[in-house]
Amino acid sequence: MPEDAKLKVIARRSNQLMTHVVTVWLCVLDSASRNNPRGTVKLDSEQIAVVQDIDQAIVESILAAFYEKGMIDQNHHLSGWEKRQYATSAERVQKHRESKKQDVAPCNTVQRNVTSGNGEKQKNDKIAPDTDNRIQITDTEAELQKSDKKSRARAEKGECEREKRTKQILDPQILQMIEIWNAEVQSKLTPDQKAKLTPRRKKLLAERWKDDFQQDMRAWQHYCEIIGASEFCLGRLAGKGWTIDLSWAVESSEHIAKILEGGFSGGNYPTKPTPCAVPELQPIWDKVLTEFTRKYGKPTCRSWLARVAITRVLKYGDGSVVSLCCPSKFIKDWLTQHYLADLTYWFAESNPQITRIELITEG
Repeated sequence: MPEDAKLKVIARRSNQLMTHVVTVWLCVLDSASRNNPRGTVKLDSEQIAVVQDIDQAIVESILAAFYEKGMIDQNHHLSGWEKRQYATSAERVQKHRESKKQDVAPCNTVQRNVTSGNGEKQKNDKIAPDTDNRIQITDTEAELQKSDKKSRARAEKGECEREKRTKQILDPQILQMIEIWNAEVQSKLTPDQKAKLTPRRKKLLAERWKDDFQQDMRAWQHYCEIIGASEFCLGRLAGKGWTIDLSWAVESSEHIAKILEGGFSGGNYPTKPTPCAVPELQPIWDKVLTEFTRKYGKPTCRSWLARVAITRVLKYGDGSVVSLCCPSKFIKDWLTQHYLADLTYWFAESNPQITRIELITEG
C-alpha cells in the first residue's frame, strides 16, 4: 500500500503527504469493512482528523481526490470492492475436497471379511494407488482452476468497464457541478437526498457546461444560486404545482436563458460572483472565497466581498502583492480591521509566492 501508484496520484492531486494519504485510505477501508452493506463508506472528515491528528482540511482534500479519481463512487461505494472479496483457486479447491470428505459416510463403506482367500487381495488393494479416484480429483481441480481463471478474467473485464464508466461519470467538472447543485438547490428540495447523476443528466451537464456556461464554474454557481433563491422553482408558492429538478434545469439552453433572465426569481435575485481581473489568479480567488464562506457564512461573504475585485498582482523580489479593489473606503477599512489577516493567510496557503494583500479603493 505505501507504494500503491494510485495513492501516489492522490497525493499529487491533493498536494498532501503520502503518509497522510495512506492513513486516510486505511480509515476508508476500515469504514467499508465495518459498514452494512460492506464496501460502502460513511466518512466523517472531522472524526478522521481528530483521531489521526491530521488537519481537517487535509483530510477533506484527500477524500475529494478519492472521489475524483473514482476510487469511491457517487454512491460512496469503493470501486473494486467486490473483486477483492473473491476466493482464490486454492480456497475453492480446498472447499471442494472438504465436500468430498463429507460424502464418505458409514453407510457407504463396504465391509469385507478378511479370509485366506481375499487377504492378499486386500493387502494388494491397500498397496495399489487409487489411480482412478486420484485422476478424477485432479481433473476436478484442474476444471475448478480453469473455471476460476475464466471467472477472474470476466470479473477483471467487468471491473475495468465499471471503472471506465465511473471515471467518465466522475469527470472533475461534472462532479463539481453536481456538488454545487446539491448544496444550492437539492438540499432545499429534498434535504435528505442528493440528486442522482444518470447517464442522460451527465450528457446534458456536459453540453451545458461547454455551450452555455463557457466552462466557467462561477457561472454555474450563480445559476444554481438563482434557482435556490426562487420560491417558484422550489415549489413554495401556493397554487403552483411545479418544482424544478436537475433534468429540467439543464435540459436546454432555452431553460437556462429563462432562469438567467429572472423569469422565475420573483425579484429575489442573488448578486453575481465576485470578479477577478487577473485570469491566472481566478482559481486562487475562488479558493479564498470558499474558505471565507466556510468560516463566516455566505451572507457575510456576499455582503463584504461581492463588489471587491482582484485588479492586479505585482512581483517584488521573491514574492508577490495582490491588490484588492474595494468600492468604498468604509468597506476597505472594515476588511482591513476584521478580515485582512484571514485573506492574507488563505492567499498564501493557495500560493506561497503571495506574501501580501493590498486593499485599495476605486479611483
